[in-house]
Amino acid sequence: MADQTSRSRPTRRRRLATAADLARRLDQKPGTVSDGVGLGDEGEPAPPQAPAFLGKLPPIGTPYTPQQPATQALKALIQAKGYTSAFEAAVTRVSGQHVPELDRIETLDQFYFYVDALVTWIPEIRVWGMDGDEFHERTPYLRITQFYYYFNQPELRDLQSPIEPAGDEGLSPISLWLRDFAVAWGAFLDTPASAGFLESFKWAPEYAWQDFAKQPQDYATFNDFFGRTFRDIDQLRPVAAADDDRVIAFPAESTFVGQWAISTPVGAPLFSPPSIVVKHVEWPIEELLKDTQHAEAFQGGILCHSFLNTFDYHRQHAPVAGRVLEAKLIVGQAYLKVTLDLLDKDQQQTTDPALARAVFPHRYLDAQDETGYQFLQCRGLLVIESAVGKVAVLPMGMAQVSSVVFVTPQADGQGRSFLEQTNLLNDRIRGALVGKVLKKGEMFSFFQFGGSDIVTVFERRANVNITAAVGVHYPVRSQFAVSNINR
Repeated sequence: MADQTSRSRPTRRRRLATAADLARRLDQKPGTVSDGVGLGDEGEPAPPQAPAFLGKLPPIGTPYTPQQPATQALKALIQAKGYTSAFEAAVTRVSGQHVPELDRIETLDQFYFYVDALVTWIPEIRVWGMDGDEFHERTPYLRITQFYYYFNQPELRDLQSPIEPAGDEGLSPISLWLRDFAVAWGAFLDTPASAGFLESFKWAPEYAWQDFAKQPQDYATFNDFFGRTFRDIDQLRPVAAADDDRVIAFPAESTFVGQWAISTPVGAPLFSPPSIVVKHVEWPIEELLKDTQHAEAFQGGILCHSFLNTFDYHRQHAPVAGRVLEAKLIVGQAYLKVTLDLLDKDQQQTTDPALARAVFPHRYLDAQDETGYQFLQCRGLLVIESAVGKVAVLPMGMAQVSSVVFVTPQADGQGRSFLEQTNLLNDRIRGALVGKVLKKGEMFSFFQFGGSDIVTVFERRANVNITAAVGVHYPVRSQFAVSNINR
């Protein structure tokens, strides 16, 4: 009888929402879309949903006074530096591109409201029902890409420190503000208020909540949830060939982007430091490792880059066993390259023609995780002396992930500048990690909020064969590479 009842229920598609789905949702009249109401199997409660993100957006022409310190600082900076026309031009361009939600922001006052709303935004997974289907959205990823898309507009891109070798020497006022904004947003995500809608993350299968130590709603803050741990990592993410030193494990749950050969130094007549070359630009390895005494060891080696999405497990584990030679945070930028693309042909063909005309052209935002600008980002550095030589692991603070946490900050950092707090943390990191022997697969750091990157660098003598395939998502601690070192 139960089977017959189950078969009699209407069949509903459950899927990840596209930009076209979001545009349809926002275009619907009130009452025609159910925001989490009545969704789920019989007896399953609906996920908690936040009020409309820009529901209280002030009308065009209405002055708005920023409420949050980060937004107040931005307004003061814009006025003091004469950046008003640049920001107005960027807002106007974005509002005219028919990007869902951002097309509502048409004035600088409305942009200030948006920044206020974002720095106090309580993370959620938006879930809605429409036309008999159920949709869920990667809302944290959307919020990050929306914000950084403004700062990828040419008028605002020109106000930031260049994304080029040595581009982090003396950050511009806007680049400094972006870093401060990331810190301010992160501070809110450390508060109990940020946990208000964590239960909604159970409705996004990619977060795999069932594999972790607690249910989403049981975490005290969003950052606690973001840095969650597996309920049994040895069972769910076993270490690849735990007793074989030559097998190298993935340091993070991530998608492999690629590998690059590091050159050896070139002398006269054309001097060139050890570098990787990406799109005809040389990125010196010394800049990536920033003042480390071990940079010379990686000349002629290999650099590997992987990307973590917002839903990935965000703790990092040692790719090899060995003794920690160096561990520190490196201060840099908080930047993300975001592009605007037309929806693909299949998506356009499956969209109702009337709606397509109403919101044409359909567009979506995507973060372009190119290799190179990691050299300039806020990042961590861990150098391990292992059986296959020195291995450098660099968790990258991409965009909102400006906090790479090796050790938990203490209250003595309160009231100090960003650099002073970094120095205090680096003293603690050295004391906690340098000289420590890590097992392969042992956790050593974690990120807080956002997508992020991880870079791994090997010595030439390790003779590493990368077994990972580009574009494939790999579990943390699974096989990444094999060393053919001659002993």
